[in-house]
Amino acid sequence: MEKEFEIGNYVTFKTHPLLYNMYIKGDGKYVPPIMLIKEILFENKEKKEFDEATGEKIADREKFICVYFDDNKSEFVEVHLYKSQLSGIEYLKIARVNEKKSESESTSLISEVLAYDKMSYEYGKIVYFKTKKIEALKKRESSKIDVSTKKIDGEDTEIENEEKKITRHYVVNYITPDFVVSGFKKETYNDLFYGNGKPKRKVSTELIKVKWFNPFQQKFTEQFLPIEFFIDFNPFIKINS
Repeated sequence: MEKEFEIGNYVTFKTHPLLYNMYIKGDGKYVPPIMLIKEILFENKEKKEFDEATGEKIADREKFICVYFDDNKSEFVEVHLYKSQLSGIEYLKIARVNEKKSESESTSLISEVLAYDKMSYEYGKIVYFKTKKIEALKKRESSKIDVSTKKIDGEDTEIENEEKKITRHYVVNYITPDFVVSGFKKETYNDLFYGNGKPKRKVSTELIKVKWFNPFQQKFTEQFLPIEFFIDFNPFIKINS
């Protein structure tokens, strides 16, 4: 059964390598972020889903406004993506700190973050973006083949050893700072349904303002985001994985 996404759900672009392997292979900069759903848009029946000339599908009726943190600019980014371009994170394979555990145990981080409770508002509280622990613990694996030189018929010849050296390290792009809650507002909307009563969009009605220090702009930044995006406890306290 196809998963129905809701506000605050985790999603990622379907190309995320950890949907298919325990470790990232190749260049880590091409790994897409883990995103949170800010808004769901339901296109009306006039939305063009299929190309008139070829009959091939070119769009979906369901579109999502997703948010991730760009750590190169220290700012949140919104992106519009169709449902068929996204995957939930249920099948992400994350290698935990203790790699001596079995693979089934090492993927338990996903169950952990999916079970986060909705936080309660409190002015001045320290909060954390829900994707922080996942982005911090993903790993890249690379292998190196030892090559040695041996004299054969008086000439130096490279001999490739059969044993490979495997190295692993964390890939911590999209990591977020800690935030301080600096405001709250309730939003009301009058355009959530079409004239026929069918849903037009889904949004969060509770937004919190969070503040953080932006080292690139050398100033403090504030932004309103759905309360569903945050947790109010340090996710690394239970890092005995």
